[in-house]
Amino acid sequence: MNNGIRILRRGYNFVDGTTDLGRLNAGLFFLSFQRSPDRFVTLQKSLATDAMGEYLKHVGSGLWAVPPAPKAGASIGAGLLGV
Repeated sequence: MNNGIRILRRGYNFVDGTTDLGRLNAGLFFLSFQRSPDRFVTLQKSLATDAMGEYLKHVGSGLWAVPPAPKAGASIGAGLLGV
């Protein structure tokens, strides 16, 4: 399934008052961590036909580069910059 792609994800509940119709504005945010943006795109494409998609609403995305822990005496970004 998903070409063997696995992710680390975490869900966070939220409640943000009520809508104009008096309904509770609440849901679940997911944060996920992957090794590359390509893997995220592949996973999202495979989820496009998932039956749960009816209940999902995409709000936003972000992409961050998180460097590995530096070796002794190296700078924090050394692993990212190949220094």
